[in-house]
Amino acid sequence: MAVKLKLLGAAKEVGRAGLLLDIEGEQLLLDYGVSLKGSEPEFPLPVQPRFLRLCALSHAHLDHSGALPLLYVSAKPLLLTTPLSLSLAELLIRDFMKLSKYYIPYELEELERMGEHAVPLVYNEVYELGDFSFRMVDAGHIPGSSMVAVETPSFTLVYTGDYALHDTCLLRRGDTGVIAKADVLVMETTYAEFDHPPRDVVEKEFISSLEEVLSSGGTVLVPTFAVGRAQEILCVLAKYGVSYPVYVDGMARRANELIAESMDLLRDPGLFEKALEIARRVENWEDRRRALSSPSVIIAPAGMLKGGPSEYYMEKLMDDPRNAVFLVSFAIPETPARQVIETGVYSSATKKGIVKARVEWFDFSAHCGKSELEETVKLTKRSASIVLMHGEERAEQAIYRFALESGKNAYIPSAGEWFEIKF
Repeated sequence: MAVKLKLLGAAKEVGRAGLLLDIEGEQLLLDYGVSLKGSEPEFPLPVQPRFLRLCALSHAHLDHSGALPLLYVSAKPLLLTTPLSLSLAELLIRDFMKLSKYYIPYELEELERMGEHAVPLVYNEVYELGDFSFRMVDAGHIPGSSMVAVETPSFTLVYTGDYALHDTCLLRRGDTGVIAKADVLVMETTYAEFDHPPRDVVEKEFISSLEEVLSSGGTVLVPTFAVGRAQEILCVLAKYGVSYPVYVDGMARRANELIAESMDLLRDPGLFEKALEIARRVENWEDRRRALSSPSVIIAPAGMLKGGPSEYYMEKLMDDPRNAVFLVSFAIPETPARQVIETGVYSSATKKGIVKARVEWFDFSAHCGKSELEETVKLTKRSASIVLMHGEERAEQAIYRFALESGKNAYIPSAGEWFEIKF
């Protein structure tokens, strides 16, 4: 028996993840996302939806989910995912369609059809299809995120999606039990070149800087991803008992509600409840003006300062050195957040200038760092084959070398090329 694999995106790059499998003529698709690093969305390589036996979604972020409705323009493949990933993906994709200034090659009808053909699975629930069985395993990345395990009579393939092997305020570390059973492991390598600092150190530095700005009469904008990072920051603020007003704006408000319906997936449901209690929802322009009128913490998407209410707050706060912008999310090249970090200049459609407010970046990553990725390689069988994706080429090369030194078979595929692993 053999498996053929083709990366449709996320090959020597971060974003637009898509993994196509062909097992004895049966085609399976794991994730189908978009890249937002350029001036317009970049989609993964095309597939023929009518030939897909099944699709699986690892988690809701657009770089893994944003192209999925394309599959439902001409076909109706089953979609395996967790219930929370489905609801969060629908939220993010609707917002993507609404805010995009460019043509998106699907409409609301296709998104609704995607939901109609979803098969929601709780963690470790088995779904059987012919000779295949599928399981979604806790990935520890964002609420509802999963590694996808595909079991056949001859081998087990595990796709990590994005995952983390460290606890956070919001989530437990990913479940590594399935990794040890993998004959083929397809793993992300986003941060393969360095380790993240200990989370408790990052939290304390963040809170210390926050209190310094607030006590001096400033306001702190925290641009965040609406799903995952916004809830993590709220939990950190609740954990340390920040006494200043905390405002939540944009899509993070609805994401909070959806995640609150799946408290069992969180590391500390009580802490998240406390976080929701301290959060003041911004519902209108009067609330926005109130948030800016006195020292406060404002949590607002988008995390890369590209779209969403964070743009509005940035333009209002950037000229006053008493204020601060605390970036807590990954900033891909060519985004306003990356430009602010590297040059100190903010640029949007309506404003451009030097940021006089204090700018800091805090590593609240929900991905594995170098040591965790190496730990993953060590967990696999000696005979396992390891396929690397979702990292810049240097990052993929770093784990590739480590895998070879560990006696594993390792592969760094290019986008669009089929390669085969036999058993």
